[in-house]
Amino acid sequence: MVIALPNRWAYGWHGLQIPIGRYVILRLETDTGLVGLGEAPTLPDWGGEHARYYGEDPETAIHMIQKYFTPILIGADPRDISKLMAQLDVPVRGHMCAKSAIDLALHDLAGKAAGVPVYQLLGGAMRKKIAICHSVGLAPPKEAANEAAVAAADGIKSFQVKVDGDPETDCAVVAAIRDAVGDGADIYPDINQGYRTPKQAIASVKAMENSRISAVEQPVEGRANMCLVTAGVNIRVWTDEGVWTPQDAIEVIGQRAADAISIYYTKSGGLQRALHVGIIASAAGLPTNLNGALESGIGNAANLHLAAAMPGELMPSVIPVTTLEGREVCKVGGVYYTDDIVTEPFEYEDGYLTVPQSPGLGVELDPKKIDRYRVM
Repeated sequence: MVIALPNRWAYGWHGLQIPIGRYVILRLETDTGLVGLGEAPTLPDWGGEHARYYGEDPETAIHMIQKYFTPILIGADPRDISKLMAQLDVPVRGHMCAKSAIDLALHDLAGKAAGVPVYQLLGGAMRKKIAICHSVGLAPPKEAANEAAVAAADGIKSFQVKVDGDPETDCAVVAAIRDAVGDGADIYPDINQGYRTPKQAIASVKAMENSRISAVEQPVEGRANMCLVTAGVNIRVWTDEGVWTPQDAIEVIGQRAADAISIYYTKSGGLQRALHVGIIASAAGLPTNLNGALESGIGNAANLHLAAAMPGELMPSVIPVTTLEGREVCKVGGVYYTDDIVTEPFEYEDGYLTVPQSPGLGVELDPKKIDRYRVM
């Protein structure tokens, strides 16, 4: 099925063509009656550098699951996650979003069968509270600053700032947010490959350093261009679109194309491979964060379990503070939707979410909310 969550406001980033919030929700049921939940956040206009990977929409994800993946899963042991995920790669290359939904549902089933939370299946918890970074969407300086100020009042201390690749405007937005949140908050712009050349990127980043930014995320497209920017600025350079797979991580680290790696379970095709990216980054001494697709409660539970198990230095992560209508814990901080399809929110306090401790992903669906927000 496909659900569409109600957006809090018109959040967007450079290159985004359609609203966020449309998710494929997957239910895998075993012959013993256990149900595993998965989620595929699909965006047809978002992919890796130079079309190395590509976008998906709900229809393509459902098609892949029904035609190619379901025959592999029928009769299989859902605890054989590595084997099954490898088998999915045989008939279908790519299609990471569709595969990630399968991976989540398998982990949910395996955790429920074993009576343990999913992070235990990933190696155990390095941490049980996850620091949240609020993403300020594309907006004029005054609106962006107001958004950040209210999020700061909610306890958020880290801000990713979406900017559009116009150096003058980008500097104005970042400066307005710095004035709004003060010196105690960490802020960094995310350009989503928006600068045309490394020289433009370097000049713009150096100008934004006057606003005491701590880092910059994916300023340009392409490994060679990222290498030039990383070598040309004094602050940390994150890659997002540049790393989807463990193999990408190895190449970026070897080429020194970034100082830090942003990880999604969706980009990697599931929790297991996303964790492999983190292990590679940790071995190379690079910090990571989770910078997902602003998932619903199912995917956000997966984010929290993955963040709990992630080795090395994990920076504040751009994942939602899952919000239920009438039970809001934040006004703006981490809030991208006004409601969700799970029955319980995750515990939030002072800029941190607590990792679920129930077996599996630790979430249940609300049938009434499913009926309300289902679109396919």
